[in-house]
Amino acid sequence: MGGLPDERDRLGARSARRISPGLMLVLGYISMAGSLSTDLYLPAFPDIAEDLGVGASTVQLTLTALLAGSALGQLLIGSVSDALGRRRTLVVALTLFALCCYLAAVSPTIQVLILVRGVQGFAGASGTVLARAVIADLVDHAQAVRAFSAIFVMIALGPAVASPLGALLTQLGGWRIALLGLAVLATGMLVVATLFVPESLPVERRHPFTLGTLARNIGRLLRHPVFMGYAVAFGAGYAALMVYISSSSFIVQDVLGITPLGYGLTFSLSSVSVMAGAWLNGGIAHPSGAPATLRIAQSLQALAAAAGVVLTVTDTLTLTTYLVLVSAFAVGCGSVMSSASALAVGEARAAAGAGSALVGFTQFVFGALASPLGGIAGTQTALPAMTAMTCLAVLGLASAWYAGSRALARARK
Repeated sequence: MGGLPDERDRLGARSARRISPGLMLVLGYISMAGSLSTDLYLPAFPDIAEDLGVGASTVQLTLTALLAGSALGQLLIGSVSDALGRRRTLVVALTLFALCCYLAAVSPTIQVLILVRGVQGFAGASGTVLARAVIADLVDHAQAVRAFSAIFVMIALGPAVASPLGALLTQLGGWRIALLGLAVLATGMLVVATLFVPESLPVERRHPFTLGTLARNIGRLLRHPVFMGYAVAFGAGYAALMVYISSSSFIVQDVLGITPLGYGLTFSLSSVSVMAGAWLNGGIAHPSGAPATLRIAQSLQALAAAAGVVLTVTDTLTLTTYLVLVSAFAVGCGSVMSSASALAVGEARAAAGAGSALVGFTQFVFGALASPLGGIAGTQTALPAMTAMTCLAVLGLASAWYAGSRALARARK
């Protein structure tokens, strides 16, 4: 991977190219596949538990399965697209994603729902990983930072709408209607991808997909310290967000005593905050300043979560203070995820699909492992969630600092 800087220079001629606003909207929409799969059905957790006769921890396994499937999908789908092209891979994967959404809505048991959600996560990973790869194919690093920020603005907009929509659909017809609403959105993603996403990877730049090729590409990236530093920073930032997401319904409803619809509105506030963080990041993004911007955002994450620990321990956490801290934390998340992903994928332009895949794999492995942490002490305390969010934010900050120091040392040679 030591030759990647030269490869980026060779591809720098693409700097005059632009991604049209229309294509950015489409890429943003299909990138919502993962976040909508998570957030639209969160308000339905209690209804799923009651209807299928299982406990809250069992229902959370549907989220863990989704994230585990997403991790595998991120790893494989990006590498497959390096061989077959972005468009063909995207259309096939979104077809499977939409089918799984419909199957989830009619699942007869929690076991079937967990299985379907795992496959759904695998296929839905195509939205984010291939949107990132298309952007990396078409524009240079400076524009990619801004494009990734715009993508994350749209990803955050999805949950802002999805959570109250999921709460409303659940109140109207139960959890199955909520998941049916997700299926309709998934069908829309398939339609717009088929109609509007071009092929961005020319045949001459494709790599045959074999396990050996995949292993070599992944191995080269794993040995690339700057890439891995930013990939881990991205994964840790996402994992901190997933701890918040997986525990938020229990904290707001059980600890703070708010109704399900009220929870949906509070969750929308955090989603808008993520969107604001990504938007601000895109507005101030500059190639030379991106690492510093990332560290500032990670510090905001860590400080907000640590303040939540203090308020929880002192039993002074209220709805108002919770919303203030969560909003600040979410702003940091939006900036962290857009900056870290752009910095990581920017280090892997010679194999953007594999690079985007490994970034996504790291993201969802961290998320799957972290998502149950917020509930390890039950549903009546916010302390485990706030503690885990703090630790993960600090881990991400340390990883970004390491990547930045290695990149600086490389530039001085």
